[in-house]
Amino acid sequence: MLLTRYRTALGFAFAAALMAAAGRQASAIEPVLSAAESRLKADVTYLADDLREGRAPGTNGIEAAADYIAGVFRELGLKTAPGAQGYFQPFTIAGTPTLDDKASMAIKTKDKDKPESLALKTDFAPLSLGASADLKGVPLVFAGYGITAKESERKLDYDDYAGVDVKGKAVLIIRREPQQKDEKSPFDGKELSSHSDLRGKATNAFHHGAKAIVIISDTETAKDSDPLLPLAYAGGDQSTSIPFLMITRARADALLKSAGAGSLADTEQKIDETLKPQSKVLDGVTLSANYKINRNEIKTKNVIGVLEGSGPHADETIFVGGHYDHLGHGGMRSGSLAFLSRDIHNGADDNASGTAMVLEMARRLSRRHEPLPRRVVFMAFSGEERGLLGSMHYVKNPLYPIDKSVFMVNFDMVGRLNDKSELTVFGVGSTPGAAELVDSLGGSLGFTIKKVRGMSDGIGGSDHQSFYLKNIPVLFAFTGIHNDYHRPSDDHERINIAGMGRIADLGELLLLNLAKRPKRPEFTKAGSQVAGHGGATPAASSTSNNAKPKAADPHSSGGNDEDMARVSITAYFGSIPDYEDSTTGVKLAGVSEGGPAEKAGIKSGDIIISFGGKPVATVYDYTKCIAAHKPGDVVEVKLKRDGKEMTLKVTLAPRPGR
Repeated sequence: MLLTRYRTALGFAFAAALMAAAGRQASAIEPVLSAAESRLKADVTYLADDLREGRAPGTNGIEAAADYIAGVFRELGLKTAPGAQGYFQPFTIAGTPTLDDKASMAIKTKDKDKPESLALKTDFAPLSLGASADLKGVPLVFAGYGITAKESERKLDYDDYAGVDVKGKAVLIIRREPQQKDEKSPFDGKELSSHSDLRGKATNAFHHGAKAIVIISDTETAKDSDPLLPLAYAGGDQSTSIPFLMITRARADALLKSAGAGSLADTEQKIDETLKPQSKVLDGVTLSANYKINRNEIKTKNVIGVLEGSGPHADETIFVGGHYDHLGHGGMRSGSLAFLSRDIHNGADDNASGTAMVLEMARRLSRRHEPLPRRVVFMAFSGEERGLLGSMHYVKNPLYPIDKSVFMVNFDMVGRLNDKSELTVFGVGSTPGAAELVDSLGGSLGFTIKKVRGMSDGIGGSDHQSFYLKNIPVLFAFTGIHNDYHRPSDDHERINIAGMGRIADLGELLLLNLAKRPKRPEFTKAGSQVAGHGGATPAASSTSNNAKPKAADPHSSGGNDEDMARVSITAYFGSIPDYEDSTTGVKLAGVSEGGPAEKAGIKSGDIIISFGGKPVATVYDYTKCIAAHKPGDVVEVKLKRDGKEMTLKVTLAPRPGR
């Protein structure tokens, strides 16, 4: 009995010692959080939880996130903005396209009396990167791979459109590119080059005057089977103004043979062996097609809370913003860098961290006993990952006068402060004294402030750009790119909460300085070094630790196969397309100060309809046109301004930093 009691007592003592040791170890691993850090952690954890489904527009997850943000604003006593629906500013963005049930296609060959109907999803399939179709008896031309490639550095001179007239005709083209299995191929060896891109092929056909595109799988892709691509294979956005369809290789082979053009396999082999196009009009072959692609809309919303000011400057507005949307489950065209993953992309750093910072700024400023001299509007934007759509919608539909909007502070990816306390701040060139201010405030809190060359004008890959383009001074805080960016691994466990707490301290001091200034900050435009097309285009954005890349842009590659190919652009034009606009042509949201476009007289609001003699109907056409030129080229740009057409000559410059 005594022995038993002794052992029991010893066991209790040992257990107590283990618990004490475990407690000490836990406290060493998990330091006690301050009140602010606890709030930030709670916000990030909620927003980046799997239950939020990656906060993609149109999901229950992002709706729950919007309600959470609005709930915080309500608890703080923030007011709603005039013209808003409570704390929300609704708008719509393009959703998943659908195909009308009555889609049809028929092909007529010279050896048959009547057109032969093709079966939907068995013989043919439309792709949503193209337009709806109403084609009747359109002649068909075989145009090889649909590629025009003239690159002296690669010793590449190949043009499938040479010697054939495709104006007003449909082109039958092969996916990918020649010599895919040849390491010495001038295209890019065994890697797919930008010439394989489906959107590039579509633009090339459009530029040559084609009326429709019919694509077929190449031999390598179809070696085991020949499935038709799904409607939204290349993304839900319309990339070209002409119809884009796919048919099976068996159907294409029969068409070539009926026109005396030989077999499809033999034609591909001959192109591979000689690297010479085998394009030809398919005598007697015509196609008809009729279908409608429904461009469905997704309802989403900005979340807005208002802290009113008091005094002579109370009608002036400072904006504090950050986007709360992300990539959902990833997938093709989402912007995910985990190309084959369908896992939830929680976006803890991008941008639950920035949204949490907006909420923390609202908490700190709203609890002050005395009202601030200026109004402060806290905004969580949706649609940023699709091209700054939420912030663009706001500045086009402002709830407070633009001319009384005096500053915008943007938080995007502020959750990964490094051990050197390096914080990047963009926009210091948008108002006099901003660089000195952030250096002074940041230095007092132990930060090393990094001001990126060429980005000080406010143009860059986040929502501050929309405000900058309305001549509103901006600052954008950012802790840097990391390996989890736009991947499922961007989870809340990897967030530097203590670092966020320090950034919140800096943000509060900055906003108080801006709100209490006796005079509104002056807006200035520093010569833009990086901007829109011909500077950092959707298809050619680069990644560095000092810039948030817009791989998330709806027009950047986000899938696999030929859709991953990048367009190489060396010439600089200096414009920012308006991605929210659906006008035929490319409407400009802005032009870069001192850039080639501005020097030539091109202005914000102009609609580009032709570039270098090539028609422009979509932003993809526009990108392809710029990519076809080099620095120093003088190009004619045809545009519409106030309903009138005009032509201006632009001398393209080298891309900044090259």
